[in-house]
Amino acid sequence: MIHWEHRYLLGTMIFTVAGDVVRDFDDEYEAWRWLEQEGWGLAAIEPPDPVRPGACKYYFRRRVREQSQQARMTAEYQAFDSQDTEKQGRRWRY
Repeated sequence: MIHWEHRYLLGTMIFTVAGDVVRDFDDEYEAWRWLEQEGWGLAAIEPPDPVRPGACKYYFRRRVREQSQQARMTAEYQAFDSQDTEKQGRRWRY
């Protein structure tokens, strides 16, 4: 099962959706680069607030596979061997 994590960037600060500060950077570009390096992708842009013009919220998300839900192998099967098939084909040719 795939689980999505969400973050948003406001200015130089990265927040969780609940509003907790994850990290604060000196520059907005540095924060953006860090998010991309950590595997976060841009999901949405919230337009600037009319009260605080120029402050956009950038929403990011990242897919995380849950370890407990990984598919398990139920049975083993022998792989197809093309050399055995070629040998059998030679025996049946006329």
